[in-house]
Amino acid sequence: MTYFTEIDLSSATGGQIRAVEPDSVAQLAGLLPGDELLTINGNHLQDVIDVRYYGADETLEFDVRRGSDLLKFNVARDYGPHLGVEFAHPTFDTDIKRCNNLCEFCFVLQMAPRFRRTLYVKDDDYRYSFLFGHYVTLTNLSDHDWWRIRTMRLSPLYISVHVTDLDQRRKFLRNQNAPDIMDQLRWLADHGIEMHTQIVVVPGFND
Repeated sequence: MTYFTEIDLSSATGGQIRAVEPDSVAQLAGLLPGDELLTINGNHLQDVIDVRYYGADETLEFDVRRGSDLLKFNVARDYGPHLGVEFAHPTFDTDIKRCNNLCEFCFVLQMAPRFRRTLYVKDDDYRYSFLFGHYVTLTNLSDHDWWRIRTMRLSPLYISVHVTDLDQRRKFLRNQNAPDIMDQLRWLADHGIEMHTQIVVVPGFND
């Protein structure tokens, strides 16, 4: 599963390990809380999805930053169990993907002031959809994101549809660049991705 090579480890970012499970693959390999996991088998890691995907091989090589040192660990494991690591954040090289829509019903935009900051984050991240069941609109995905969904079989996904007609959906989301949701749903179905969908009903618009 090696797709990425020639990584400059001195400037690479990875996942900060918060905890290592006792008697796990990670502990057997020598990983410690506080380590920054940079690669698995030469593959750069964007998030915990990459860790699960590339960490499924039976022979693993880890590049790790421990303080100012770059270390390499190797371990052979039985197929099946997770590595046994918990990360400080589920995404490593980027923040959570933000929503680029301005829906009239948006719950975040209607939040009263002076609550905790995380309540005002307009998340629209397909990775959080797969990992935690967050609903996403699929309006901000790159070609690489679609490649990951297909190749890594990120299923199920939780999708906010709201409106199926393209013109009406663009008005509903207040986003003239929103892609055709029906084309996207068909693509996901054709690639075996299970979907859970929802709508927010706005009287007089999509009821």
